[in-house]
Parts: sequence; C-alpha cells; structure tokens
Amino acid sequence: MQAVLRSYRLLVLTLLAFAAMAGPVRADDRQREFVPELNAYANLSDRTRLFLLGDVTRNTTADTSEGEVGAHLDYTLKPIFRPELHDADWERNRYLWTRVGYLQLSTPDKRSSGPTERRGIIELTGRIPLPQEVWLVQRARVDLRDIGGEFSQRYRYRLGIEREITVSGAVMVPYAQAEIYYDTRFDSWNRHLYQVGAEIELAKRWRVEPYIARQNDSRSASGNVDRAGLVLKYYH
Repeated sequence: MQAVLRSYRLLVLTLLAFAAMAGPVRADDRQREFVPELNAYANLSDRTRLFLLGDVTRNTTADTSEGEVGAHLDYTLKPIFRPELHDADWERNRYLWTRVGYLQLSTPDKRSSGPTERRGIIELTGRIPLPQEVWLVQRARVDLRDIGGEFSQRYRYRLGIEREITVSGAVMVPYAQAEIYYDTRFDSWNRHLYQVGAEIELAKRWRVEPYIARQNDSRSASGNVDRAGLVLKYYH
C-alpha cells in the first residue's frame, strides 16, 4: 500500500510541475468538453496490432459536437518479455513501438462552422523503467493535416509517468502526462495539454479509462479547454 501511495504522490507532483509551466488563462476564456470514446485493438502477430477508434467531442459551452474515426497499425520495435502481464497489455509490454494511422474529423450535428479534417499520423513511443515500478513514457508524433483543403503539419511531444497496480485482482494503471504542440500554421509551440487518469480492467478483454485534462492554446481562445473523457477499450 505504501508503494501505491508513493506512486500516486509522484503522479500528482509531476502533473503539478507540468501545469506550473503553462501560462495563465482567464476562466471566462475556457471551454468545457465531454468526450466518450471507443477503442478496439486486434493483435495481428507478436509484433503488430490493429487499432480502431471512434469518439464524439461534446462542447457543452458552445453546444456543438465533433466526431472522429480512425484506423492505425502498431508495430513493436523492441518487445519486453514480461509473462506476468495480462495478455491485453500490448503497449505496456514493449520498450519501443511505432504507429501509423489515418483519422477523419467531422461535425455530425452540422451546427459547427469548422471544416472537416483529414489527418495522417506517425508516432514513436518509448518506455523507460524508473524506481518503484514506475515507467517514464515518451511519445513523439507528427500530424499531417488537411483542414478544408489546406495542408499543414503539427508536431507533438508527450511526456508522462504511469504505474501498474493490482487492486482486488483487477489491474489499474494511473498516469499523469503533459504534451506540447508545434503548429506550422503559426510557426509556434502554441498548445499545451495536461492530463491525469487511470486505465481500469473490467474483464479479460475490456478496460475503461476515465480522465480529466486541461488544454491551453496561445493562438485560439476556443483551444483553451477543460475536458472530461471516458474511453472504453476492447482487446482481441
């Protein structure tokens, strides 16, 4: 129990340290969002898997919605052979892995003025073990974006920590992470995202991940968001 408490304290302190780096944003500039999401993972081999996602972002401040669907292929570059992990823990059983994928965003309620976006993505994720069975997780990502016929790129770097624990036989993975974004439309690091949550095992093939996040954007008031999300994950 003491190890679990130390891990939670480390997660919270790390998130607070990241948040302290962000500039202040007035409360009346902030949007509020709720994001339900469904993820499905299918192992194709011991080194590859298919990842499908669908979500709806509900902006409760502006009363608008945006939908997103995507398909990705994950490929592990250096597996960790840890037989004590549950079969579903594909990404936590790898030191280094990459992802390529395609996403499409649209406004299903037709009330938002934003254009439909098509996005290709390339990711590289690495994991480094820390004391107390905590893991440092780094992710570099490139978004190749087509927004209403205008092409741009967005470069993203995410740093986080997590620790896998078992409570009453169920696996839980609390985490804290921070991410910065560089947008070629503005030639600046314009966005910061801070998120804390936990992935919780429901059954052998099902997990749920509740989280809260704060997003600050120096180039768009609508990008300053307080977000709550709930991800349902299925593993096959």
